[in-house]
Amino acid sequence: MERILYKHIDMSERKYMKNFGKKFAVAAISGIISLAASITAFAASGIKSVKINIKSDAITVGKDRDINDITVNVSGSNYYIDGVDFMDMGTTWEITDTPKITVHLSANENYYFSVYKAEDFKITGGELIEARRENSSNDLYVDVQLPALINQVSPIETVNLGSNGQAAWSISQGASGYQVKLIRDNTSTVGGVQSFTTNSANFKSLMTKSGTYTLKVRAVNGDGTKSSAWVSSSTVTISQAEAANNYNESKNATTLQGTWQRNATGWWYAFSDGTYVTSSWKQIGGEWYYFNADGYMLVGWQNIGGNWYYMDLNRGNMLSNTTTPDGYFVNESGAYVAR
Repeated sequence: MERILYKHIDMSERKYMKNFGKKFAVAAISGIISLAASITAFAASGIKSVKINIKSDAITVGKDRDINDITVNVSGSNYYIDGVDFMDMGTTWEITDTPKITVHLSANENYYFSVYKAEDFKITGGELIEARRENSSNDLYVDVQLPALINQVSPIETVNLGSNGQAAWSISQGASGYQVKLIRDNTSTVGGVQSFTTNSANFKSLMTKSGTYTLKVRAVNGDGTKSSAWVSSSTVTISQAEAANNYNESKNATTLQGTWQRNATGWWYAFSDGTYVTSSWKQIGGEWYYFNADGYMLVGWQNIGGNWYYMDLNRGNMLSNTTTPDGYFVNESGAYVAR
């Protein structure tokens, strides 16, 4: 026979059991509430893609490192930028630097980051290095590499222009050349925009009218995609007597000889002192040619100064007082005339 033993419970034990039952019920209710909270937490929506837009054009060679030179925006509405920091150390930017930053993103309430692959990130203005999720995927740290500074140019620090026309400017790191403008009376550009591979030149032959002259210079990188800001010299005043003397000297001076040069992009006309024609007309061998801002000869129809001109497709010379191959008339100055 199986014996069933009963434990005797006195009144104090009954009271204890009653309280225990109440505590158990409270604990059970608390557990249900906790479970409900957990269910709510698990119901948070996952952010499955991240879009970051970065602008870092203000970073230039020779400039002090400043995180404020970088502008970062995000396209998503369920997360926001919580901070941006440089990954690399240093005080000033060097031509050999490739800037890297960490963008800290935080998810809005009831959202978490659910990004796992490189394809989940769309970054403009930089390239993804890696990303890390922290704090239960509520925070995302994105490491980004910005464009290398090898294509950048450092600012022009100083530009000097003398009354004798001699000019010099500081060397720019990363520059393959310089674009220069001589401005008279703050309005007229004398001689167009000129290009130099050196950091000095003489503009006396262009200072043949009385007035105030200022020289503006900017640096340009190798492929012409980046340039520094224009920097101006102090103003130089040329009297009528000085202007007349400059004119007579330039008239009697031997004209610089130039030669046609060519590469895969096109033709340009280079002088013996290393300069070449840019953004202006040039008469060569009795024919007129027009060269763009990069110094290349233009062909075909070109709108210059509000008028249309036609340059021979093969030789590049401007047609004048004739009918173009496509049937339009150009006058003696080469400008198109409607008939």
